Amino acid sequence: MNPARAKIAHREEARLAAESRPEEDEEDDVPAPPDGGYGWVIVFASFMCNLVVDGISYCFGIFLIELINYYHESKGTTAWVGSILAGATMCPGPIISIIANKYGCRLCCIMGSIIAATAFALSIYCPNVQSLMLVYGFMGGLGFGFMYLPAVVCVGYYFDTKRSLATGIAVCGSGVGTFAIAPVAQYLIDNFGWKGTNLVFAGVIGTCVLFGALMKPLEYKQKPPKQVNGTAKPNLSRRNTYGDTTSPYASKLSIASRRSHTVKPMERKDVFYSQSVLNLKEFQSQKSLNEYRRHSLASAKPKNSSNELLMLFKDPVFMLIGISNLFGMAALYVPFVYIVECAVTDGISKGKASFLISIIGITNTIGRLLVGYLADFPQINALLVNNLALVLAAIAVGLAPFCHTYAAYVAMSIAFALAIELSEKRRSIGAVPLC
Repeated sequence: MNPARAKIAHREEARLAAESRPEEDEEDDVPAPPDGGYGWVIVFASFMCNLVVDGISYCFGIFLIELINYYHESKGTTAWVGSILAGATMCPGPIISIIANKYGCRLCCIMGSIIAATAFALSIYCPNVQSLMLVYGFMGGLGFGFMYLPAVVCVGYYFDTKRSLATGIAVCGSGVGTFAIAPVAQYLIDNFGWKGTNLVFAGVIGTCVLFGALMKPLEYKQKPPKQVNGTAKPNLSRRNTYGDTTSPYASKLSIASRRSHTVKPMERKDVFYSQSVLNLKEFQSQKSLNEYRRHSLASAKPKNSSNELLMLFKDPVFMLIGISNLFGMAALYVPFVYIVECAVTDGISKGKASFLISIIGITNTIGRLLVGYLADFPQINALLVNNLALVLAAIAVGLAPFCHTYAAYVAMSIAFALAIELSEKRRSIGAVPLC
Protein backbone atom coordinates (compact mmCIF):
# COMPACT_ATOMS: atom_id res chain seq x y z
CA MET A 1 0.00 0.00 0.00
CA ASN A 2 1.44 3.36 -1.01
CA PRO A 3 1.95 6.06 1.67
CA ALA A 4 -0.87 8.30 0.40
CA ARG A 5 -3.43 5.47 0.46
CA ALA A 6 -2.18 4.32 3.89
CA LYS A 7 -2.61 7.84 5.24
CA ILE A 8 -6.19 8.01 3.92
CA ALA A 9 -6.98 4.57 5.38
CA HIS A 10 -5.55 5.57 8.75
CA ARG A 11 -7.59 8.78 8.77
CA GLU A 12 -10.78 6.88 7.88
CA GLU A 13 -10.08 4.30 10.57
CA ALA A 14 -9.65 7.04 13.17
CA ARG A 15 -12.91 8.69 12.08
CA LEU A 16 -14.88 5.43 12.29
CA ALA A 17 -13.37 4.61 15.67
CA ALA A 18 -14.37 8.02 17.01
CA GLU A 19 -17.92 7.58 15.74
CA SER A 20 -18.24 4.02 17.04
CA ARG A 21 -17.34 4.97 20.61
CA PRO A 22 -20.29 5.63 22.98
CA GLU A 23 -21.48 9.18 22.85
CA GLU A 24 -19.73 11.14 25.56
CA ASP A 25 -21.36 13.75 27.65
CA GLU A 26 -20.22 17.10 26.35
CA GLU A 27 -20.20 18.64 29.80
CA ASP A 28 -17.63 18.87 32.53
CA ASP A 29 -17.85 16.24 35.24
CA VAL A 30 -17.83 18.68 38.12
CA PRO A 31 -18.40 22.44 37.76
CA ALA A 32 -15.92 24.35 39.90
CA PRO A 33 -17.43 26.65 42.57
CA PRO A 34 -16.36 30.22 41.78
CA ASP A 35 -15.25 30.91 45.39
CA GLY A 36 -16.38 34.48 44.77
CA GLY A 37 -18.07 36.33 41.93
CA TYR A 38 -21.76 35.45 41.83
CA GLY A 39 -21.16 33.42 44.97
CA TRP A 40 -21.31 36.65 46.99
CA VAL A 41 -24.80 37.26 45.62
CA ILE A 42 -25.70 33.81 46.97
CA VAL A 43 -24.21 34.80 50.34
CA PHE A 44 -26.35 37.95 50.37
CA ALA A 45 -29.51 35.99 49.54
CA SER A 46 -28.74 33.45 52.25
CA PHE A 47 -27.98 36.24 54.74
CA MET A 48 -31.34 37.88 54.13
CA CYS A 49 -33.28 34.61 54.35
CA ASN A 50 -31.59 33.76 57.65
CA LEU A 51 -32.33 37.28 58.90
CA VAL A 52 -36.04 36.95 58.17
CA VAL A 53 -36.58 33.33 59.26
CA ASP A 54 -34.66 33.40 62.54
CA GLY A 55 -35.44 37.02 63.34
CA ILE A 56 -39.19 36.43 63.17
CA SER A 57 -39.08 32.98 64.78
CA TYR A 58 -37.03 34.05 67.78
CA CYS A 59 -39.22 37.06 68.61
CA PHE A 60 -42.31 34.91 69.27
CA GLY A 61 -41.83 35.53 73.00
CA ILE A 62 -42.79 39.17 72.39
CA PHE A 63 -46.08 37.98 70.86
CA LEU A 64 -46.80 35.50 73.65
CA ILE A 65 -48.18 38.03 76.14
CA GLU A 66 -50.38 39.64 73.46
CA LEU A 67 -51.77 36.29 72.33
CA ILE A 68 -52.53 35.22 75.92
CA ASN A 69 -54.48 38.44 76.50
CA TYR A 70 -56.30 38.21 73.16
CA TYR A 71 -57.38 34.55 73.26
CA HIS A 72 -57.63 34.24 77.06
CA GLU A 73 -55.84 30.90 77.01
CA SER A 74 -53.23 29.54 79.40
CA LYS A 75 -49.53 30.20 78.87
CA GLY A 76 -48.84 26.55 78.15
CA THR A 77 -51.56 26.27 75.51
CA THR A 78 -50.59 29.52 73.80
CA ALA A 79 -46.90 28.63 73.82
CA TRP A 80 -47.75 25.63 71.63
CA VAL A 81 -48.05 28.07 68.72
CA GLY A 82 -44.35 28.95 68.92
CA SER A 83 -43.37 25.33 69.56
CA ILE A 84 -45.19 24.14 66.45
CA LEU A 85 -43.62 26.97 64.44
CA ALA A 86 -40.14 25.80 65.46
CA GLY A 87 -40.94 22.11 65.02
CA ALA A 88 -42.52 22.57 61.60
CA THR A 89 -39.41 24.47 60.50
CA MET A 90 -36.98 21.69 61.41
CA CYS A 91 -38.86 18.37 61.36
CA PRO A 92 -39.65 18.21 57.60
CA GLY A 93 -35.94 18.67 56.79
CA PRO A 94 -35.47 15.24 55.11
CA ILE A 95 -38.56 15.73 52.94
CA ILE A 96 -37.59 19.30 52.06
CA SER A 97 -34.08 18.15 51.15
CA ILE A 98 -35.56 15.64 48.67
CA ILE A 99 -37.70 18.38 47.11
CA ALA A 100 -34.75 20.79 46.97
CA ASN A 101 -32.59 18.11 45.38
CA LYS A 102 -35.18 17.47 42.68
CA TYR A 103 -36.35 21.00 41.92
CA GLY A 104 -33.46 23.14 43.18
CA CYS A 105 -32.88 25.64 45.98
CA ARG A 106 -34.35 28.54 44.01
CA LEU A 107 -37.84 27.05 43.59
CA CYS A 108 -37.77 25.62 47.11
CA CYS A 109 -37.03 29.00 48.71
CA ILE A 110 -39.58 30.85 46.58
CA MET A 111 -42.27 28.30 47.45
CA GLY A 112 -41.42 28.55 51.15
CA SER A 113 -41.62 32.35 51.08
CA ILE A 114 -45.08 32.24 49.53
CA ILE A 115 -46.32 29.62 52.03
CA ALA A 116 -44.95 31.46 55.08
CA ALA A 117 -46.17 34.89 53.93
CA THR A 118 -49.64 33.46 53.29
CA ALA A 119 -49.67 31.82 56.73
CA PHE A 120 -48.78 35.04 58.55
CA ALA A 121 -51.39 37.00 56.60
CA LEU A 122 -54.12 34.42 57.32
CA SER A 123 -53.20 34.18 61.00
CA ILE A 124 -55.02 37.42 61.79
CA TYR A 125 -58.33 35.69 60.97
CA CYS A 126 -57.79 32.74 63.35
CA PRO A 127 -60.71 32.66 65.84
CA ASN A 128 -58.88 30.58 68.47
CA VAL A 129 -55.47 29.33 69.51
CA GLN A 130 -56.04 25.91 67.95
CA SER A 131 -56.50 27.39 64.47
CA LEU A 132 -53.52 29.67 65.12
CA MET A 133 -51.43 26.57 65.82
CA LEU A 134 -52.40 25.19 62.42
CA VAL A 135 -52.01 28.35 60.34
CA TYR A 136 -49.29 30.40 62.08
CA GLY A 137 -47.52 27.43 63.67
CA PHE A 138 -47.61 24.55 61.21
CA MET A 139 -48.13 26.35 57.89
CA GLY A 140 -45.78 29.21 58.78
CA GLY A 141 -43.13 26.82 60.11
CA LEU A 142 -43.36 24.66 57.00
CA GLY A 143 -42.77 27.72 54.84
CA PHE A 144 -39.79 28.70 56.98
CA GLY A 145 -38.41 25.18 56.57
CA PHE A 146 -38.52 25.51 52.78
CA MET A 147 -36.64 28.80 53.11
CA TYR A 148 -34.13 27.70 55.74
CA LEU A 149 -32.62 24.64 54.05
CA PRO A 150 -31.78 26.33 50.70
CA ALA A 151 -30.17 29.21 52.62
CA VAL A 152 -27.87 26.69 54.32
CA VAL A 153 -27.12 24.52 51.29
CA CYS A 154 -26.58 26.97 48.43
CA VAL A 155 -23.58 28.73 50.01
CA GLY A 156 -21.67 25.45 50.28
CA TYR A 157 -22.05 24.85 46.55
CA TYR A 158 -20.57 28.20 45.53
CA PHE A 159 -17.55 28.10 47.85
CA ASP A 160 -14.80 25.59 48.64
CA THR A 161 -11.68 27.32 49.94
CA LYS A 162 -13.55 30.44 51.16
CA ARG A 163 -16.50 28.52 52.51
CA SER A 164 -15.76 29.36 56.15
CA LEU A 165 -15.86 33.11 55.46
CA ALA A 166 -18.89 32.89 53.18
CA THR A 167 -20.87 30.71 55.58
CA GLY A 168 -19.91 32.94 58.50
CA ILE A 169 -21.29 36.00 56.72
CA ALA A 170 -24.45 34.19 55.63
CA VAL A 171 -25.36 32.80 59.05
CA CYS A 172 -24.71 36.18 60.67
CA GLY A 173 -28.10 37.05 59.21
CA SER A 174 -29.65 35.03 62.02
CA GLY A 175 -28.00 37.12 64.74
CA VAL A 176 -28.62 40.40 62.93
CA GLY A 177 -32.27 39.45 62.42
CA THR A 178 -32.73 38.54 66.07
CA PHE A 179 -31.13 41.84 67.09
CA ALA A 180 -33.01 44.04 64.62
CA ILE A 181 -36.48 42.49 64.42
CA ALA A 182 -37.16 42.18 68.17
CA PRO A 183 -37.39 45.95 68.89
CA VAL A 184 -39.23 46.49 65.61
CA ALA A 185 -41.76 43.83 66.60
CA GLN A 186 -42.30 45.48 69.99
CA TYR A 187 -42.79 48.88 68.34
CA LEU A 188 -45.28 47.48 65.82
CA ILE A 189 -47.22 45.63 68.52
CA ASP A 190 -47.44 48.77 70.66
CA ASN A 191 -48.78 50.80 67.71
CA PHE A 192 -50.66 48.33 65.50
CA GLY A 193 -51.32 45.28 67.66
CA TRP A 194 -50.19 41.73 66.97
CA LYS A 195 -52.44 41.42 63.90
CA GLY A 196 -50.98 44.47 62.21
CA THR A 197 -47.50 43.25 63.07
CA ASN A 198 -48.16 39.88 61.45
CA LEU A 199 -49.35 41.62 58.28
CA VAL A 200 -46.11 43.60 58.17
CA PHE A 201 -44.14 40.40 58.75
CA ALA A 202 -46.07 38.73 55.92
CA GLY A 203 -44.83 41.46 53.58
CA VAL A 204 -41.26 41.10 54.87
CA ILE A 205 -41.37 37.33 54.32
CA GLY A 206 -42.74 37.92 50.82
CA THR A 207 -39.57 39.81 49.89
CA CYS A 208 -37.67 36.54 50.29
CA VAL A 209 -39.19 35.50 46.96
CA LEU A 210 -36.68 37.90 45.40
CA PHE A 211 -33.80 36.51 47.45
CA GLY A 212 -34.81 32.98 46.52
CA ALA A 213 -34.79 33.96 42.85
CA LEU A 214 -31.12 34.90 43.24
CA MET A 215 -30.20 31.32 44.22
CA LYS A 216 -29.10 30.32 40.74
CA PRO A 217 -27.80 26.73 40.59
CA LEU A 218 -24.35 25.84 39.33
CA GLU A 219 -24.45 24.60 35.75
CA TYR A 220 -22.29 22.11 33.92
CA LYS A 221 -20.27 24.02 31.32
CA GLN A 222 -20.52 22.87 27.72
CA LYS A 223 -17.29 21.59 26.24
CA PRO A 224 -16.35 22.78 22.75
CA PRO A 225 -16.93 20.23 19.95
CA LYS A 226 -14.11 17.72 19.68
CA GLN A 227 -11.77 18.17 16.73
CA VAL A 228 -11.13 15.36 14.29
CA ASN A 229 -8.33 16.13 11.82
CA GLY A 230 -8.59 19.83 12.53
CA THR A 231 -12.36 20.04 12.02
CA ALA A 232 -15.30 19.63 14.35
CA LYS A 233 -16.64 16.08 14.45
CA PRO A 234 -19.72 16.03 12.22
CA ASN A 235 -23.10 15.07 13.61
CA LEU A 236 -23.69 12.05 11.39
CA SER A 237 -26.78 9.93 11.61
CA ARG A 238 -26.45 6.41 12.92
CA ARG A 239 -28.18 3.22 12.02
CA ASN A 240 -29.55 0.97 14.70
CA THR A 241 -29.68 -2.82 14.52
CA TYR A 242 -32.89 -2.69 12.53
CA GLY A 243 -31.40 -0.52 9.82
CA ASP A 244 -33.39 2.57 10.80
CA THR A 245 -31.65 5.90 10.79
CA THR A 246 -31.32 7.49 14.23
CA SER A 247 -30.79 11.21 14.51
CA PRO A 248 -27.85 12.34 16.61
CA TYR A 249 -30.23 14.69 18.40
CA ALA A 250 -32.06 11.70 19.87
CA SER A 251 -28.86 10.49 21.48
CA LYS A 252 -28.23 13.95 22.90
CA LEU A 253 -31.74 13.98 24.36
CA SER A 254 -31.07 10.66 26.01
CA ILE A 255 -27.87 12.07 27.47
CA ALA A 256 -29.74 15.09 28.80
CA SER A 257 -32.34 12.83 30.35
CA ARG A 258 -29.66 10.87 32.18
CA ARG A 259 -28.33 13.93 33.94
CA SER A 260 -29.61 17.40 34.65
CA HIS A 261 -27.63 20.37 33.35
CA THR A 262 -27.48 21.78 36.88
CA VAL A 263 -25.82 20.47 40.02
CA LYS A 264 -28.30 18.99 42.48
CA PRO A 265 -27.97 20.44 46.00
CA MET A 266 -27.45 17.10 47.75
CA GLU A 267 -24.96 15.62 45.26
CA ARG A 268 -21.99 16.60 47.43
CA LYS A 269 -21.62 14.91 50.79
CA ASP A 270 -19.89 17.98 52.28
CA VAL A 271 -22.74 20.35 51.40
CA PHE A 272 -23.67 20.94 55.07
CA TYR A 273 -20.04 21.35 56.14
CA SER A 274 -19.71 25.05 56.94
CA GLN A 275 -15.90 25.38 56.94
CA SER A 276 -13.20 25.32 54.27
CA VAL A 277 -12.83 21.91 52.62
CA LEU A 278 -9.06 22.37 52.92
CA ASN A 279 -9.42 21.21 56.54
CA LEU A 280 -10.98 17.87 55.58
CA LYS A 281 -8.87 14.71 55.50
CA GLU A 282 -10.72 13.66 52.34
CA PHE A 283 -9.37 16.76 50.57
CA GLN A 284 -5.83 16.23 51.81
CA SER A 285 -5.86 12.71 50.37
CA GLN A 286 -6.70 14.02 46.87
CA LYS A 287 -4.33 15.55 44.34
CA SER A 288 -6.39 18.66 43.62
CA LEU A 289 -9.69 20.41 44.25
CA ASN A 290 -11.14 18.88 41.08
CA GLU A 291 -10.21 15.39 42.27
CA TYR A 292 -11.78 16.11 45.65
CA ARG A 293 -15.00 17.36 44.03
CA ARG A 294 -15.28 14.21 41.91
CA HIS A 295 -14.64 12.10 45.00
CA SER A 296 -17.26 13.95 47.06
CA LEU A 297 -19.84 13.66 44.28
CA ALA A 298 -19.20 9.96 43.74
CA SER A 299 -19.34 9.11 47.44
CA ALA A 300 -22.56 11.07 47.89
CA LYS A 301 -24.45 8.92 45.36
CA PRO A 302 -25.68 5.79 47.15
CA LYS A 303 -26.19 2.62 45.18
CA ASN A 304 -29.31 1.83 47.17
CA SER A 305 -30.88 4.76 49.02
CA SER A 306 -33.05 2.59 51.28
CA ASN A 307 -30.05 0.52 52.37
CA GLU A 308 -28.02 3.67 52.98
CA LEU A 309 -30.83 5.03 55.16
CA LEU A 310 -30.98 1.83 57.19
CA MET A 311 -27.20 1.90 57.61
CA LEU A 312 -27.45 5.41 59.05
CA PHE A 313 -29.93 4.32 61.70
CA LYS A 314 -27.67 1.40 62.59
CA ASP A 315 -24.69 3.73 63.07
CA PRO A 316 -24.33 4.44 66.83
CA VAL A 317 -22.47 7.70 66.20
CA PHE A 318 -25.26 9.01 63.97
CA MET A 319 -27.91 7.95 66.49
CA LEU A 320 -26.11 9.61 69.40
CA ILE A 321 -25.77 12.84 67.44
CA GLY A 322 -29.48 12.65 66.55
CA ILE A 323 -30.55 12.07 70.16
CA SER A 324 -28.31 14.90 71.33
CA ASN A 325 -29.86 17.24 68.77
CA LEU A 326 -33.35 16.12 69.82
CA PHE A 327 -32.84 17.23 73.41
CA GLY A 328 -30.81 20.27 72.42
CA MET A 329 -33.37 21.65 69.98
CA ALA A 330 -36.22 20.86 72.41
CA ALA A 331 -34.67 23.29 74.90
CA LEU A 332 -33.26 25.84 72.44
CA TYR A 333 -36.45 27.86 71.91
CA VAL A 334 -37.60 27.90 75.56
CA PRO A 335 -35.57 30.99 76.60
CA PHE A 336 -36.66 32.84 73.45
CA VAL A 337 -40.31 32.16 74.25
CA TYR A 338 -40.37 32.89 77.97
CA ILE A 339 -37.55 35.31 78.75
CA VAL A 340 -39.60 38.41 77.87
CA GLU A 341 -42.56 37.36 80.00
CA CYS A 342 -40.30 36.39 82.92
CA ALA A 343 -38.61 39.78 82.82
CA VAL A 344 -41.96 41.61 82.72
CA THR A 345 -43.14 39.55 85.70
CA ASP A 346 -40.10 40.79 87.63
CA GLY A 347 -41.14 44.39 87.01
CA ILE A 348 -39.00 45.14 83.95
CA SER A 349 -40.67 47.23 81.24
CA LYS A 350 -41.79 45.56 78.00
CA GLY A 351 -39.33 47.60 75.97
CA LYS A 352 -36.33 46.59 78.07
CA ALA A 353 -37.58 43.00 78.29
CA SER A 354 -37.93 42.67 74.51
CA PHE A 355 -34.41 44.09 74.11
CA LEU A 356 -33.13 40.93 75.81
CA ILE A 357 -33.91 39.14 72.54
CA SER A 358 -31.78 41.74 70.75
CA ILE A 359 -28.95 41.13 73.22
CA ILE A 360 -29.11 37.44 72.37
CA GLY A 361 -28.93 38.40 68.70
CA ILE A 362 -25.90 40.66 69.18
CA THR A 363 -24.04 38.02 71.17
CA ASN A 364 -25.07 35.39 68.65
CA THR A 365 -23.49 37.40 65.84
CA ILE A 366 -20.26 37.85 67.81
CA GLY A 367 -20.29 34.13 68.54
CA ARG A 368 -20.61 33.30 64.85
CA LEU A 369 -17.57 35.44 64.07
CA LEU A 370 -15.68 33.71 66.88
CA VAL A 371 -16.65 30.30 65.52
CA GLY A 372 -15.47 31.34 62.07
CA TYR A 373 -12.12 32.31 63.56
CA LEU A 374 -11.80 29.06 65.53
CA ALA A 375 -12.61 27.09 62.39
CA ASP A 376 -9.20 28.03 60.99
CA PHE A 377 -7.53 26.00 63.77
CA PRO A 378 -8.14 22.30 63.01
CA GLN A 379 -6.15 21.31 66.11
CA ILE A 380 -9.00 22.58 68.32
CA ASN A 381 -11.14 19.67 69.50
CA ALA A 382 -14.57 20.50 68.06
CA LEU A 383 -16.32 17.84 70.13
CA LEU A 384 -14.84 19.19 73.37
CA VAL A 385 -15.87 22.76 72.49
CA ASN A 386 -19.38 21.54 71.66
CA ASN A 387 -19.76 19.72 74.99
CA LEU A 388 -18.40 22.62 77.05
CA ALA A 389 -20.77 24.99 75.26
CA LEU A 390 -23.72 22.74 76.05
CA VAL A 391 -22.76 22.74 79.74
CA LEU A 392 -22.51 26.55 79.71
CA ALA A 393 -25.93 26.84 78.06
CA ALA A 394 -27.46 24.49 80.63
CA ILE A 395 -25.98 26.50 83.51
CA ALA A 396 -27.23 29.79 82.03
CA VAL A 397 -30.80 28.51 81.62
CA GLY A 398 -30.70 26.77 85.00
CA LEU A 399 -29.90 30.07 86.71
CA ALA A 400 -32.91 31.82 85.11
CA PRO A 401 -35.18 31.34 88.19
CA PHE A 402 -32.62 33.28 90.24
CA CYS A 403 -32.62 36.28 87.88
CA HIS A 404 -34.66 39.19 89.27
CA THR A 405 -32.77 42.23 87.98
CA TYR A 406 -32.21 43.48 84.46
CA ALA A 407 -28.44 43.05 84.80
CA ALA A 408 -28.92 39.39 85.74
CA TYR A 409 -31.16 38.81 82.72
CA VAL A 410 -28.59 40.46 80.45
CA ALA A 411 -25.79 38.26 81.83
CA MET A 412 -27.90 35.13 81.36
CA SER A 413 -28.81 36.15 77.79
CA ILE A 414 -25.17 36.73 76.84
CA ALA A 415 -23.99 33.42 78.30
CA PHE A 416 -26.85 31.49 76.68
CA ALA A 417 -26.41 33.09 73.24
CA LEU A 418 -22.65 32.53 73.17
CA ALA A 419 -23.03 28.92 74.31
CA ILE A 420 -25.68 27.90 71.79
CA GLU A 421 -23.70 29.45 68.95
CA LEU A 422 -20.50 27.62 69.88
CA SER A 423 -22.45 24.39 70.25
CA GLU A 424 -24.58 24.67 67.13
CA LYS A 425 -21.77 25.47 64.70
CA ARG A 426 -19.06 23.25 66.18
CA ARG A 427 -21.44 20.28 66.17
CA SER A 428 -21.41 19.91 62.38
CA ILE A 429 -17.62 20.35 62.30
CA GLY A 430 -17.13 17.69 64.95
CA ALA A 431 -19.51 15.29 63.26
CA VAL A 432 -17.47 15.13 60.03
CA PRO A 433 -14.50 13.16 61.42
CA LEU A 434 -16.80 11.01 63.57
CA CYS A 435 -18.92 9.87 60.64
